Amino acid sequence: MSSRTSERSLADVLGALVSDHEPTDLLADLVATCAALLPADAAALLVDDGHGRLELLSATSHRAAELELYQAQQDSGPCVDAVRTGEALSAVGEADITGRWPDVGAAIVAAGFLAVHAFPMTWRGQALGGLNVFSQNPQELAASSRAVARSLADVATLALTQPAELGNEELADRVQAALEGRVVVERAKGVLAQTLDLDMETAYDHLVHRALETHSTLSQTARQVVHDAHHP
Repeated sequence: MSSRTSERSLADVLGALVSDHEPTDLLADLVATCAALLPADAAALLVDDGHGRLELLSATSHRAAELELYQAQQDSGPCVDAVRTGEALSAVGEADITGRWPDVGAAIVAAGFLAVHAFPMTWRGQALGGLNVFSQNPQELAASSRAVARSLADVATLALTQPAELGNEELADRVQAALEGRVVVERAKGVLAQTLDLDMETAYDHLVHRALETHSTLSQTARQVVHDAHHP
């Protein structure tokens, strides 16, 4: 991606914060921007659902989504640790990844990733979730890339916490709304996979491409796919 395109991508994500937006769409754009701006091949977000359980919020691909869900199920992994400690962390190389998280690490390596970086989404000292960045190349992130990732994790936090003054119940409602939007995307992926005989990874790519072609948002496109399936 060119420098100008990178700047425009970041500006678009930040600009959405001061305009009318759906959290689901903003976060889908954010993880895509993260993967594009960093030396990374995938990115994803896990978030606390307000009841102490981690849930997938958004991911750049089905493969990344599966890794996040596995971390949540196992209560182990880089993103889980970032949320638990409130600190950013990195693991580079197969030995480091599998040594720190034997089961989850093995899944990360099996998915083709040899570097993983996690950044907490922090709101007033509380970690609400985490941004996970995966790379096929076993390399550390440069200081500039880490700064970009931290900034994007902050943007993800702001997407959930606007306006600034929110009670715990209101915040939980916002998180739940974003999760419900993600559920619609997952349903649409399933519909496309079944009707077009696609695997889930290709179904997600098809959904994103359809949104771009129709100049629509990801969630709007997903709702249309699900509606059309039930009203042929």
